[in-house]
Amino acid sequence: MIDPPVGQDVGAPEPRVRPGLTHERVGVFADAIFAIAITLLALELPRPEREDYARLGAFLGDHANSFVAFAIAFLMLWFTWRAHHSLFDQITRVSQRVLALHVPLLFFVAFLPYTTSVFGEATGLPDEAAGGRALAIALFAANEAILMLCQGAMIAVVLRQGLQRPDANLSRLRTEGWVDWVGGVYWLLTAAVSGRAAEYVPFLWLATPLIAFGVARVVVVLRRRR
Repeated sequence: MIDPPVGQDVGAPEPRVRPGLTHERVGVFADAIFAIAITLLALELPRPEREDYARLGAFLGDHANSFVAFAIAFLMLWFTWRAHHSLFDQITRVSQRVLALHVPLLFFVAFLPYTTSVFGEATGLPDEAAGGRALAIALFAANEAILMLCQGAMIAVVLRQGLQRPDANLSRLRTEGWVDWVGGVYWLLTAAVSGRAAEYVPFLWLATPLIAFGVARVVVVLRRRR
């Protein structure tokens, strides 16, 4: 039999969570916003008119950039949701700071279908519109960066305020936090260079999984050396 903590009566009720700070309701609301945003990503894809069906293959080829943008946004949104889901499975409540971080997080989750659509259409523009194309790429990259930075900040707040469950994997949470921070900064850097190298920025995004893996390995190695 496990003895109760010192000063706590046997059979005493568990401390109640302050109304409005239950993590279950926040998680359910966030899941709904993520689900709606993922659905809207598909709704923003270009659809052929009646006359386009005679050349459907060419139509799809002309809008290939929009489908690539959809794939990138879907994967990044999926990984952001998985990180959020994993975090909320390891906390007992939220705090005012965690709630505050959900404002920019969910704002830019909802905004992502728009920036994805703009980015997808802009990448097919002629060279005369190079400035607009660079800005569209920068907006999309900054949108994704903010999602990762908000997630990283949320993990940092949870660990600092001790909101995690007693059985939470602290090492994994810290590693995920570093991955989010570094990934967010990396995407911000790609947004910053889009004005001079817009055509290469989407290829830089492909390195995101490698960067995440590298950061995780470095964090693990440094932790073992302590």
